[in-house]
Amino acid sequence: MKAGIIADIHGNFHALEAVEALLIRENVEEVWCLGDVVGYGAFPNECLNWVKSNARRFVVGNHELAVLGFVDLSLLNDYAREAIKWTKTVLNEEFRKFLLEAKIQDFTDEFQLVHDTPESPGSMKYILNEVEAYRALIKQQKDVCFFGHTHLPVAYSLAGGEVVKIDTSSSFAVDGRMLINPGSVGQPRDGDPRSSLIIYEDGYVRYLRVEYDAKAAAKAILKAGLPEFLAARLIVGV
Repeated sequence: MKAGIIADIHGNFHALEAVEALLIRENVEEVWCLGDVVGYGAFPNECLNWVKSNARRFVVGNHELAVLGFVDLSLLNDYAREAIKWTKTVLNEEFRKFLLEAKIQDFTDEFQLVHDTPESPGSMKYILNEVEAYRALIKQQKDVCFFGHTHLPVAYSLAGGEVVKIDTSSSFAVDGRMLINPGSVGQPRDGDPRSSLIIYEDGYVRYLRVEYDAKAAAKAILKAGLPEFLAARLIVGV
């Protein structure tokens, strides 16, 4: 089975279209989406429609939970809060119902899927270092967990009680206790503005980056009246 695993689209339909084209070229059999389809970007309905139509598996992220009213907006930064307020005004009822019916975590025979952390799905906790990865690794319900939320492509493994950060510059075998983050489709934060995703096939993970028209996505954010910072960050990938 060949799966394309994506996360943190954040209303960036320009990026999602570029990713879709790559997934088609790769002959992916299934798409798994790890949440935060909305927030920040100017196309929440278009992105949700794509996920609803194309993702075999989908778990909600904290931005979906915020749009649905399950997150106190005071817990979000100013940019996220403004984007959530705007998204609420434009979100189609069809997609609000879709989000209400979605899971906060999902399981295959081999894997656990969450947005933030398998330690406490839906908590909005971040996994940003080896200490946080260790807490998640010992709590996850499957040996391998795919997660998003940080917008950073990264993978960790637990070996001999120690957390090791995996080199993601080349494909690697999925083996033992692991945490794997595909990075962000719509708002990368690792200094590379290209969309990030992973392909899982025959026990191996491969990271891919995709160029898209970030300037057009940024202009759409400004046209929607969203904060200028949300447009500017797309150009530099932060």
